[in-house]
Amino acid sequence: MTEELQKDTPLTTQQAVELWYTVPKRQPTDRERHVLETADNSTIEFGEVNLAVSSWGTEGPLVLLMHGWGGNRGQLSYFVNPLLAAGYRVVAFDAPAHGATPGEQTNGFEMAQAMLRVIEEIGQPYAVIAHSLGTLAATVALQQGLQVEKLVYSGAMRRLSDALEAFMHMNTFTEETRDAILADVLTRFGDDVWELTSLDKQLPKFDIPALLFHDRKDEITPYISSVAIARAWPSAKLISTDGLGHRRILQDEEVIRQVVEFLVS
Repeated sequence: MTEELQKDTPLTTQQAVELWYTVPKRQPTDRERHVLETADNSTIEFGEVNLAVSSWGTEGPLVLLMHGWGGNRGQLSYFVNPLLAAGYRVVAFDAPAHGATPGEQTNGFEMAQAMLRVIEEIGQPYAVIAHSLGTLAATVALQQGLQVEKLVYSGAMRRLSDALEAFMHMNTFTEETRDAILADVLTRFGDDVWELTSLDKQLPKFDIPALLFHDRKDEITPYISSVAIARAWPSAKLISTDGLGHRRILQDEEVIRQVVEFLVS
């Protein structure tokens, strides 16, 4: 669950387990920061931390923006003005250990709980637009009470187990380390954790109109992830892009146009 690479000094098995939950920090760009400055910025209490929240607009259906692992609430800021122009109000928040919300470690389940906590304050959204691991968090939240009329997923992760394989590959860890991480995940989240975090198994349970965007050359989550989800989920449509990668897809004018058109239709 992290894109951070192992340093020159080999990590112990326990350090590798800790790294799995450690969030690589990414601060908003100048452009993202400018959009955040136009928002009504506040915090929502979540356990021992306060979630940083940004809200735009006061009328219309609510669209909740959910960033990915290592992202922040400014990551989907290119959607804000087009959504406002289409008559929506918009809310984005920093998950635990992301952006301006304190912490160093989190996980997809805690991100889902944070989303549900935000919804307690702002109400159920009309739609959620989620990116990368944020799609997993949104899917877990759906299983725990999130109610939406439409979903938009970008760079979706098919299964949490796929993220573990990518994490292992990036860090060239041993099988012993992999087994330790697997054991820790099962201890924390239960024996059904892999089932609950398999989007291609969980999302077909929800008859929600959805758009899946994925770039064929996505360098973080493979394109086949969204292909597999779309094949399993009758109410979802996959839109493929070329050359936008994992993050620039969130800034593309044509992608944003199609998202707004889908929400309005």
